[in-house]
Amino acid sequence: MATEQDPLLLLRQSIASGSTPVPTASAEASAPEVGLSQATHLTFTSPTRIPLPIDTPTRFILNDTPVDLRSIYFTWLHRDYAILEYNDLASKFNEELGGKGQVQRLSYIGMLDLITWLEGASEESEFIKPLAGDKDGSASTAAAALASKGAAAPVIGSTVGRSGKGALDPRLASIYNSERKMGDRNSVLRGIKPTVRAIPFLLPASSAN
Repeated sequence: MATEQDPLLLLRQSIASGSTPVPTASAEASAPEVGLSQATHLTFTSPTRIPLPIDTPTRFILNDTPVDLRSIYFTWLHRDYAILEYNDLASKFNEELGGKGQVQRLSYIGMLDLITWLEGASEESEFIKPLAGDKDGSASTAAAALASKGAAAPVIGSTVGRSGKGALDPRLASIYNSERKMGDRNSVLRGIKPTVRAIPFLLPASSAN
């Protein structure tokens, strides 16, 4: 049985725990930090160092295409920029990359959706597909809730068949579902409502006074 780490859950967990991922030019867990345009991997540092290829496809889907980890992380780093500045910075960054890849620029709605989900203000996203084998999305929602608490991002066990589709470990699904039910109960009792994060739309930061 193969196991894999979900990059979106890892990033959400890192943000919740206050541990910054490190761009590196090697798959070695101890590799030093480099500039994002030079990176071949993004190393998550908590609770253990986990390097993932920078071009790893994620479950965030834009125009029927998975957005890679580099683009997701670039968007997170520039979350406080106006959309026009974000697009301009993405164009300049792509020039730096040359033939090593491209940052996929998100729409304003996609950017808002991603940042809201990564920050833990929402457990669901219209752009993020469920984990492999999670038919109703409940395990994915519960896994996101765990990650937003700073807990270690779950390892997803998958058995890949000819179809290329994985199957979620039923033991993990049971744990996630229990966590989701407890979270739902606490939300009802406490009246907790998610916050909505606003992202600047038109005005560049330099002219917004």
